[in-house]
Amino acid sequence: MEDNRSHRMLWLTDTFNDHNGVSTVLQTMHREIIARNLPIDILVCSNTIREEEHLIVLRPVSEFTLPLYRQQPFRIPGFFALQRIFKSGKYDRVLCSTEGPMGLAALYLKKRFAVKTFFYLHTDWLMFARQAMDLEKTGLANLQILLRFFYRRFDHIFVLNTDQQKWLTGHEMQFEPSRVFITAHWADEIFSGSKSNNQQLFNLPGPGPVLLFTGRISREKGVFELPAIFRKAKESIPELQMVIAGTGPAEEELKGRFPEAIYTGWVDHSGLPSVYAACDLLLLPSKFDTFSCVVIESLSCGLPVIAYNTKGPKDILQDSVNGFLVETAEEMSERIVDFFSSSDLRLTFRNAALDRAKHYSAGRILEQFVRDAGLAQIEYPI
Repeated sequence: MEDNRSHRMLWLTDTFNDHNGVSTVLQTMHREIIARNLPIDILVCSNTIREEEHLIVLRPVSEFTLPLYRQQPFRIPGFFALQRIFKSGKYDRVLCSTEGPMGLAALYLKKRFAVKTFFYLHTDWLMFARQAMDLEKTGLANLQILLRFFYRRFDHIFVLNTDQQKWLTGHEMQFEPSRVFITAHWADEIFSGSKSNNQQLFNLPGPGPVLLFTGRISREKGVFELPAIFRKAKESIPELQMVIAGTGPAEEELKGRFPEAIYTGWVDHSGLPSVYAACDLLLLPSKFDTFSCVVIESLSCGLPVIAYNTKGPKDILQDSVNGFLVETAEEMSERIVDFFSSSDLRLTFRNAALDRAKHYSAGRILEQFVRDAGLAQIEYPI
């Protein structure tokens, strides 16, 4: 029987300190790896990041951007340098969380060293292709064939919601159920239920309930639905206000379509708790999110959420308990009005949001993660 204490995993990623959700998740994971001394090292390809404990930095041999995704550079690692790192670190398994060059690097290591490989599926590329690339039926079918070929090269896949699990194990992708593991994210301890002054933080023109959108300002996130949703709700709540926190490729276009909103620009992770705490309701008009860390962070701050009844949000939110799950933009506007019509409802939702967030604890999630990754049957500090 093999000794689980000898197992070590190298986690490859194309992104670590960029302005995107995958980077935020990996930084949070990195802090937990250090705190718990897990047998996992993260390796990122970068010219600017400095190495730390459990964080290896490999300088790229090439770096470029693509027109469709200019905010995320593609960085090509040197495969022979990567091979030396893998061998000297005595790793016996690989995990990758991005489909770009590091995905190919993970498959290279699998072939070179005959080791077990895992993929951490963050992004719904079919939805991205529909909404951001306007691919038609034939193009989407070809993309699905490409994704099936790529993902099936890995031994196991970590997914973030039950829809992804059903998709991978269904007739379209044909994975064996035993190869697919469900995992989750959690909110840092800095996200709590304390309130802050919204007029001071956002320089609002006056008192009134505040809606929040936070995240990447891009078409696939549904941001262009926000103006109509807000204006419809404002007909019933004249003092309603909207804050948009974040940056992205659609920022300037959204400002042109939605000038009455307050735009904060990029907010550092440490500053987000104050933003959540200063608002009354989070809107998530995206049908793209596979999990949505902003939902967990929001609930952890006692901020209820309205989201579409899809993917990650529907697994997290309890409809009419700590938020609303809706089918249309019109329904989202109606639920906003319902929410602000009752102070008792707002208090009940706030308390239920805090209770729901406790379910997504780092200890519980990591305990299952290290077990599924085959890293331990021994006890780690949870």
